[in-house]
Amino acid sequence: MQAIIICGGYGTRLDKLYKNTPKALIKFKKKPNLYYIIEGLKKNNITNYLFLTKHLNKKIVNFIKRNKIKKAKILQDKYLSGTGGALIESIPFLKKEFLVIYGDLFINFNYNRFIKFSKNKKANVCISVHANSHPYDSDTIEYDNNFKVTNIILKNTKKYKPNNSIAGIFYFKKKFLSLDNSCQHKTIDIVKNLLRKKINNKIYAYKTLDYVKDFGTPDRINLIKREIKKKIIDYSAKRGAVFLDRDGVINKEIGGVTKLNQFKILDNVGKAINLLNSNNIPCFIVSNQALVAKGLLKISILKKINSLLDLYLSKFNAYIDDFLICPNFKNKKKIKKNISFFWKDRKPHPGMIKELAKRHNINLKKSYFIGDSDLDIFCGRKCRMKTILVDSPRNTKYILNIKPNYYFPNLLEAVKKIVKNEKTYYN
Repeated sequence: MQAIIICGGYGTRLDKLYKNTPKALIKFKKKPNLYYIIEGLKKNNITNYLFLTKHLNKKIVNFIKRNKIKKAKILQDKYLSGTGGALIESIPFLKKEFLVIYGDLFINFNYNRFIKFSKNKKANVCISVHANSHPYDSDTIEYDNNFKVTNIILKNTKKYKPNNSIAGIFYFKKKFLSLDNSCQHKTIDIVKNLLRKKINNKIYAYKTLDYVKDFGTPDRINLIKREIKKKIIDYSAKRGAVFLDRDGVINKEIGGVTKLNQFKILDNVGKAINLLNSNNIPCFIVSNQALVAKGLLKISILKKINSLLDLYLSKFNAYIDDFLICPNFKNKKKIKKNISFFWKDRKPHPGMIKELAKRHNINLKKSYFIGDSDLDIFCGRKCRMKTILVDSPRNTKYILNIKPNYYFPNLLEAVKKIVKNEKTYYN
């Protein structure tokens, strides 16, 4: 497999600190970022490299020579072509299939799993995506139940944006690209121009929890340095996670949210999710949402609720890693099933939990389920997780003879318990 590493950006937001350093050569633990990218590719047996350069090209060339990187070719973008234009210009040097990686990413990524997923989907392009704490200044995507991309939403749009932020790692088949003379020597962006233009050409999404963070700002550089120091960037082993019910745990329980103004987020939820994120503990939402099946909750409103939650969490530098809901589709032919976050198994069936665990390499025995009902606790126990019941109006309807492992008044207190007593599971 060939790896195309794009390292020609100007890094204007970093000018004051790194005016004479290409972003790809910014150092972490005294080594340039390109060193870590190359080492990560080598671990996945990827040793054929094409570097696309522009800004401070000679420094990239010197790094490659100094580190004696074999099977490396360097092309310099002379036409301000952008990421997509540079890729188009490099077509004569591309293999039949290849990866594209942005050089301003600090990465600990399982490339082999990504490649396997892409090939199983028979994708022409596969886009790695993840949840992050700033989806509103990221390009994000929507995809269906088969992970086929259905829409690309560009950064800074005010429209509904699912937190599937484009991470900057792609799988391409060369045949997806076409040498269009009208595109040559023009500024073209991979996402905005190449991918959006061919949205129906077998483009798939790969949602990952692997460590992929851009460092386009000083704050993000400092965050990465802190996380390297805390040793929370290696996600290779199975980890525990926290699974959350939504109504009564995240937002006020009112018997069913059908309108946007009814979605009232409970106190300290942002702090709780941030505490999980900052301690390297994945968190997921699993919720039945039967009102969709009953025709009382429109899918468009449900999407806006998801977006509202993402916006709220971003103010706390927090995010939900992934989520599934299960409206009851039985005898309900009008409901659109082909939505990425719809699943077939309703709680207390463990299907949603097991699906997320499979997707994201989660060890359920080291995980927790936090809910506000006996059905939540029953579901968690079925998956052999530790269970936490939080205070909610639904507590009064607790009829199953199954006790939670813990009881707390709210999500924040529950998360504090997890972080304090179970931290060794995650690091």
